[in-house]
Amino acid sequence: MQGKNDTLADKVLLSNAIFNGLENEVSPGFIALRGECIAAVGRPEEAQAWIGAGTVVCDLGDAFIMPGVHDNHVFFTGYMSMHRGVDLTHAASIEEAVESMLQAANNLPPGKDVTAYGWSEEGWGKLPEQSLLDELFPDRAVIAINLNKSYCWMNRLAQEKYQFLPDQCSAEARALLLQAMMKDHSLVKQEFMEFCRILAARGVTSIKDIGFDRHSELLPILEELKETGELPLRFHFSLEPVVEPLDIGTGMKYKALYNGDLIRFQGYKLMLDGVVADHTGDMLEPYADMPEVTNLRTVDYEKIEASVLEADSQGIKCCLTAEGDAAIRQAVSMIEKCREQQGNNLIRHSISDLEYPHPDDLIRMGKNEIFAEVYAQILLLNPTYEEAYMPVVVGKGNENRFYNYKSMLEANVPITIGTDLPLFITSVPDSLYSASHRLFPDGSPGGWYPDRGMPPSEVLKAWTINGARHCYMEEVTGTLETGKYADIAVFDRNLLNASAGDIRDAQVILTIMGGKVTYNHSWNEG
Repeated sequence: MQGKNDTLADKVLLSNAIFNGLENEVSPGFIALRGECIAAVGRPEEAQAWIGAGTVVCDLGDAFIMPGVHDNHVFFTGYMSMHRGVDLTHAASIEEAVESMLQAANNLPPGKDVTAYGWSEEGWGKLPEQSLLDELFPDRAVIAINLNKSYCWMNRLAQEKYQFLPDQCSAEARALLLQAMMKDHSLVKQEFMEFCRILAARGVTSIKDIGFDRHSELLPILEELKETGELPLRFHFSLEPVVEPLDIGTGMKYKALYNGDLIRFQGYKLMLDGVVADHTGDMLEPYADMPEVTNLRTVDYEKIEASVLEADSQGIKCCLTAEGDAAIRQAVSMIEKCREQQGNNLIRHSISDLEYPHPDDLIRMGKNEIFAEVYAQILLLNPTYEEAYMPVVVGKGNENRFYNYKSMLEANVPITIGTDLPLFITSVPDSLYSASHRLFPDGSPGGWYPDRGMPPSEVLKAWTINGARHCYMEEVTGTLETGKYADIAVFDRNLLNASAGDIRDAQVILTIMGGKVTYNHSWNEG
């Protein structure tokens, strides 16, 4: 037994299936909570020593207890922008959508933007025309982003004001719009708390958020929530220079200001290449379906490397986003140069996305202790194998290099998991279905290169202790051990032995962050 029993627990959790994050299997036992921390863990028969008249005892039966989930790559402002304004998800026609936006405009001050989201070209049978918005909204900007975030229906005023085009509406392209949306302090606070509630229902107790430039509109809200004891998760953040160039001065300031266990600065995110699926990922060999092309978009590697070296010299880590094998190779080389020039292996740099790595570069990543940030739910972007883009862009013979988690593990690459939310909503069950069972949504039997997947226990460690390590938090969270923060997620079934057929039905029934319950399934019953 771990812990001392000279003081009784506030809460005791009992279960036949506790995954502590240190071992690869579950065991029966208890976890005693006192204040913010875990006071003891041990065998079931030892729990009674921690239970008094005021102790809340939760006998969870066969429910699965694990460390709280850390999503290592989310994008709150992107999520916010996808849920701000008029909901057009159920608008059956362009005319119905316009009527909804006109009604919204009538309730807004003169000149204030109208924003909307969720419409579908497929549902309407065609793309809506800009001229309609120009005619009906001559004095205010109107921006309606579609369901899959690929197109913004906008009037001319919006295009001039926010400087992006309808078919170029990535989050980075919409940076000026996001800045404007973030200025409504009270609304952003409300939206952030709803964002946290959604994540708590997924077992999330910690995130690493990507913020553009200085993230200056959100940080005061976080500080306010921290001071009032209302911050419901651990908020780590990285800065991505978009509107402004990388600012080392701001990074050094944030490193000094935000280094606690609730709000912590985690360096910079720097984009290298684009997306392999649309041929903007940088490849060592030409695309199979575009034989003369290795990348449709030029990458300024020298400029990016200079930024990485400067950040590293100040002890600030970088996350380099790279999809194609050529971009991944460049990213590894940049971090190798940091190691050679600075000799500082304590800076936990990472590479995110990592769709199509060359095996040689995974070995280099392991030797240099470079963290991988992968999207373990990624196969779910493809409804079926027949509709998957991987064999199309690299050929059938090379498609098995995509999402090669087994080779990462064999190379001792520390793997963390993120979602790039709103690309995905955090789901540990979906990640097991995709990264362990290696299945597409249609559930075709056999799995897609199942030998390249991650064992379920490694998926759970990537969501927990590896994320904590990447954020320099492994001493205080990430595993269920005495003295660590009581950051805990409880699922309704054993995630390690659930079949592919029912793993996606697994639900969180309890989430605890720092000893406080942030989600309880029973709150939603009745």
